[in-house]
Amino acid sequence: MQQRTTAFPREADRDGRFARQASRFREMVWERPEPGRFHLYVSKACPWAQRALVVRELEGLQELVPVTVLDPIRDERGWRFTSEEPDPVCGFTFLSEAYRRTDARFDGRITVPVLWDVEERRIVNNESADVVRILNAWSDEGPDLWPEELRQELEPLNERVYETVNNGVYRCGFATTQEAYEEAFDPLFETLDWLDERLDGERY
Repeated sequence: MQQRTTAFPREADRDGRFARQASRFREMVWERPEPGRFHLYVSKACPWAQRALVVRELEGLQELVPVTVLDPIRDERGWRFTSEEPDPVCGFTFLSEAYRRTDARFDGRITVPVLWDVEERRIVNNESADVVRILNAWSDEGPDLWPEELRQELEPLNERVYETVNNGVYRCGFATTQEAYEEAFDPLFETLDWLDERLDGERY
């Protein structure tokens, strides 16, 4: 594999490995809010945002947390709002405006999902794992996806799936050297085999 460029040059190390940027906004809001206090920004082109959408549906939070879907195609300016679904909260044209309003010095990659505080006009959280746990905590009627009695078992499982599968496909897809690609490839398929075996005998 000839060394190639990456779509995320600031997230690649000198050996060609994809090194994901840390999510900048990580505030947790556990208490169920009033309807409309928070707004969810997503793009259906992003698998990290997709899981936030799935949890919102499973937990029956459609009325509690409105959502706006951004254009699936982005350019160097990042995720943009469409004429069919403009930003109903602040009238932003690009999601980058929400990042800069929250932190004027932010200069990282603009990512989804974003949980936006409508009242305080700022990003509360842009880490999908946090967002799904927040949505789970806000639900009065949906399934508990993070039961306390199973957390000791779930935590290492989630860590392995995140590192080798969720992030692993990015590490493969955005590797710029053959060595970096192979380093990510083997753990990815080892975990997929392990998940096949696990799901062969139980649902979760």
